[in-house]
Amino acid sequence: MFIVSARLESRIRPDTSVEFLKGVGPGRGGVLHENGLSTVEDLLYFFPFRYEDRRHPVRISELRHIDAPVTIRGRVVSAGKKISPIKRLQIFEAILDDGSGTIMLVWFNQPYLADKIRRNVRLAIYGQPRVSNRGRLQIESADFEILSADDESEGEGTIVPVYSKVANIAPKAMRSIVEQAIDALPLMPDPLPEKLRERLGIVGLHSAVLKLHHPPELDESFLTGRSPAHRRMILQEFFSFQLALRLRRASEEQQKKERTITIDDRIRDRVRSVLPFSLTGAQKRVLKEIAADMQSARPMYRLLQGDVGSGKTIVALIASIIAIENGHQVALLAPTEILAEQHFQRLGQLLDQSGLRIAKLTGSSTAADRRTLLAALREGYLDLIVGTHALLEDAVQFKSLGLAIVDEQHRFGVEQRKRLFAKAKLPDILVMTATPIPRSLALAIYGDLELSVIDELPPGRLPVKTVVRGTGQAAKVFAFIEEQVADGAQTYIVYPIIEESEKLDLKPLTLGFEMIRERFPKLRSAMLHGRMSSREKEETMAAFQKGEIDLLVSTTVIEVGVDVPNASMMLIMDADRFGLSQLHQLRGRVGRGPRKSYCVLLRNERASEEAKNRLRLFESTRDGFEVAERDLELRGAGDALGTRQSGAPRFRFGNILRDHKLMELARDTAIEIIESEGYEVARELALELIPQAAATAGKD
Repeated sequence: MFIVSARLESRIRPDTSVEFLKGVGPGRGGVLHENGLSTVEDLLYFFPFRYEDRRHPVRISELRHIDAPVTIRGRVVSAGKKISPIKRLQIFEAILDDGSGTIMLVWFNQPYLADKIRRNVRLAIYGQPRVSNRGRLQIESADFEILSADDESEGEGTIVPVYSKVANIAPKAMRSIVEQAIDALPLMPDPLPEKLRERLGIVGLHSAVLKLHHPPELDESFLTGRSPAHRRMILQEFFSFQLALRLRRASEEQQKKERTITIDDRIRDRVRSVLPFSLTGAQKRVLKEIAADMQSARPMYRLLQGDVGSGKTIVALIASIIAIENGHQVALLAPTEILAEQHFQRLGQLLDQSGLRIAKLTGSSTAADRRTLLAALREGYLDLIVGTHALLEDAVQFKSLGLAIVDEQHRFGVEQRKRLFAKAKLPDILVMTATPIPRSLALAIYGDLELSVIDELPPGRLPVKTVVRGTGQAAKVFAFIEEQVADGAQTYIVYPIIEESEKLDLKPLTLGFEMIRERFPKLRSAMLHGRMSSREKEETMAAFQKGEIDLLVSTTVIEVGVDVPNASMMLIMDADRFGLSQLHQLRGRVGRGPRKSYCVLLRNERASEEAKNRLRLFESTRDGFEVAERDLELRGAGDALGTRQSGAPRFRFGNILRDHKLMELARDTAIEIIESEGYEVARELALELIPQAAATAGKD
């Protein structure tokens, strides 16, 4: 265990610049600065990415019985480059001898290793041993460290930290630099007060940082990121993030709404008059939450999650009626013209006899329509406006915007949402998504919003029968489509791309459409994709909704919002190229009417085993939230659901799926701190935490 040096403690502090450490200087200090390591404190948060357990050296003679990465040390007895005759890869090979046996080391496309790894050089190797097709024991693409004479005894009998490579600084030198920084650890203040640490159930910062650099044991809890030291760093990351989100929310809530929302029998009767059916228990529950928010003196910030077909639009309509009947206007922002048109038609049908005034504004609205509509909004003659990004333009002004609804929240950037919300003073905000998001991910992305979930489908919704077929079975699938259309059903045929791509080896939509027309010459077919003009898309969808098109050959532009009850058959081409959540969204376009519905996933015969497993899982799963959890598991929080571009946070220690309970604890604690200690105290705490949060986040 590391012992603090009294000599260094007196002159090295956390804010000491790295160039003043022994062996660093201006040159190496500049390199460290360029890589985000400017101070001693930065080095303290520069944790090892792995560890070498040198207490129990592994001998080469024992490797055939070990199925795990190992560390071995030995002498290079031969080394050289060669070219693979098949794939023309440059290969560098070396044979390592540790006295008990030899092992082949192989690196691909790294010819520069010939200048480093030569005969008689001593190496420390870390990698996964395996037996090659020729029966030879080897390690491919191993991490390595060249050992000097002094290194032969360095770290023997201990656990040695291995740090990420920083430019040309040797691993041993990096260890020495970090080791000096650790001397300053007792002088680094813990940004989390003792009472807060007790509330979170975490150890002090000094203990956690020291153990992450020098773990006493590499037990399962440590290797899986569940040790007390890891828990401390995870909760520090999560709590810093949640505190920042809740402070932003609290700063907005310090202002009170000027309007007063009441709900009386007159409004309840008004709502009942437009409802086409009884609400589900889940809809009633979330409406109660929304109504309470709207009647509060503080503005509503609520995320409404609901699986496809769960009835989010009805909930949004009722919230709209509450706002309108209290004398205010409502704006509904949709990401595409197709979805805006869908909402406009659906809401228009429900409000047809209500006397409420509804309009639509999109990029394709005529100049004359825009002038009339903008004037009506300003003067308060319009109650509800449905639109796309056109609603965000400066010319769009409201007399009294009381409720802003954003559909498919993750498709809009923060600045776009702010522009809508800025059109009123503290409007109530309801954001909706039909993309089921696991609670853990929802807390991470939308931590400043209250969460409502519609987890119940309306009665009478028939499950969609889902099957996976290989391309060799396409003829049978097409014959089934003919049977369905002959019985009066309509069909979606979905392709993943528009233009031909040799790289992806996918059937392009344009050629696929021609193939479909040749295969079904007597059926009425049409093509739909995002590069068509707004007018073309609207006309095509209108014809499909009226039953004038049998086969709609489309890209994923139909993924969200399109509602055609008579469309009960979907064929997804090259289904192995889609993510689980996207497949679930596509499947949600069928099963919306009285017909028995089908979703056929046609996959490439050469699809990977991982893709096949993913499709088999989807075939057996109907629940969107289960699909989302598995998608998050398979693809990670940043890629699942397209959240990489929408601002999903990335954490160095925390795993949103694995550590979702810690995320909830961090959120609840942040709320408790703000409520019990006050906004200013919480803000000061956040300012203390921000540098540490940035340091632990690394380059991400």
